[in-house]
Order: sequence, then structure tokens, then C-alpha cells
Amino acid sequence: MSDSPGSFIGTVQELPVLRRIQAGLLLDGAELGEILLPARELAGAEPPAERLSVFVFEDGEGRPRATLRRPKAMPGEVARLQVAAVNRIGAFLDWGLPKDLLLPFAEQRPGAGQRLQEGHWQLVKVVRDRDGRLFASARLDRFLEDTCEAYQQGEAVTVTVVQATDLGYKVAVADRYWGLLDAAGTAPRPGRKLTAYVQRLRADRRLSLTLDAPGAAKSEGLAERILARLESEQGSLPLSDRSDPAAIRAAFGCSKNAFKQAIGKLYRERRIVIADHGIRLP
Repeated sequence: MSDSPGSFIGTVQELPVLRRIQAGLLLDGAELGEILLPARELAGAEPPAERLSVFVFEDGEGRPRATLRRPKAMPGEVARLQVAAVNRIGAFLDWGLPKDLLLPFAEQRPGAGQRLQEGHWQLVKVVRDRDGRLFASARLDRFLEDTCEAYQQGEAVTVTVVQATDLGYKVAVADRYWGLLDAAGTAPRPGRKLTAYVQRLRADRRLSLTLDAPGAAKSEGLAERILARLESEQGSLPLSDRSDPAAIRAAFGCSKNAFKQAIGKLYRERRIVIADHGIRLP
């Protein structure tokens, strides 16, 4: 379990079932005491086990509560969440739990234009205050580092798209670092999570990323995807080494050069035929 009651909140725990009451199940929350899992979570069914895996959160009165559901973003993660309501202290975001997540006005981006309203979407990071209470912040620069020495060239990383720039897409790398993604020919929406690869190690320690896997892994994986697409498209595709790079990127999420390498490999293995206006199975 967590080291302190405050850090217990916002975590997934496996808790013993103590007893059933009219309001639901009481679980053993150790330092937090008995934690209620509301009856609506079970819909009248018997507890599925003597111990339950639950997410622990605080209700509107600051009391610990349990849910069998998982939030749309765990503490520490960057995600795009929708505004469910707005009041005098801030916006409340739907993160998939009975209690919405507070995005205080002080944590909204200054100069971002129109104040958030119900139904708007916002990129935030789920963070804790000094007492362990969870809230959302749209001021990502406070929580993401500009430089990184944690990865090697070609290493795969999970990124969350933040915004388009003149040079590429600004992304949150592993929810901890800023990076710049070269995604030419695509238009990933803010909040989308992608697998990217470290393109090169820069002298300034900033991360440059690409959607293309490096070397043999790129060719092998892409070649198999091309074959699978051919089989699902009656054996032919109107794409070749002469096709527009944007069309190739839209179809396979890769560069034209990577596509050419993959179909060249398949051609040498006699697994495809390269024709004037596309490729096909033999």
C-alpha cells in the first residue's frame, strides 16, 4: 500500500472486503479506515472476491471512496478531458469517475483566449497538491521538462500530442518531457497518444522524434502491415514508389522512404508485384 494516507488517494489498490451495508461494501483502507464502495457499483450482485481491485478517490466532502472503474487519466498522466461543469472556483473535468476532476482557474493557461465552458476539451496533467489531493493543470510547462537524457537514438516512447507548430508537433513524452515530433503528412489531433521514436540525440538535450521505427524493425513491421492491407483490399493497393508522400503517410503512417524500403524488401522476397500504378499480391 502507499506510504501515507495522502498518497493512497488516486491509486489502484487491492483491498479486503469487510462487510456489506445498505450503502454498499465497506473495504479495509488501512490508514484511511473503512472505505465505501457504493452499492451502485455492484448492481445488487455479491462481491466477486474477498479482495477487490479499486481506484481510491475523495468524494465532494473529502471522504475516501472506492470505485471499480478506472479514471481516463491516472495521476501523473497528460490527457485531453472534457469540461463537465464550471463554477466560481474553476472547471470540472469528466475523467470517468463519479466525482469530476477540478481544473482551478489558477491552473488554466494564461492568455489562452476564451474561458473554458461546459463541453470544451482541455489538455491537462493530473497532479497532486501538497496534501495529496488530486487536481488538473493545463499549465504543462510547470510539470514537463525541456531537456532529457533518458533515451537512446531509435528508442520507442509514448507521446501525447499537444499542439501543432511550424516545425512539427509539440508532444509530451512519457508524461514527463517536451519533445518535437516530425509527423509530416499526418494531422494527429491534440490529446492523441502515439508511439514515436527518438530521431536523434541533440546537443541541447531536447528530444526530436519521428513516427518511423528505426532500421530493420521499421522495415519488418511495415512490410507485414503492407501485406495485411493487401489481403484486406482484394490483393492490390494504388500505392507505389511513385506515390505522393502524403498519400503514403495517410495509409501507413510512415515516410515515403520507409515505404519504398519495405516494398523493395517484399519485392525481393517475391511476396508482391510492383506495377505501374501500385502494388499487388502475386
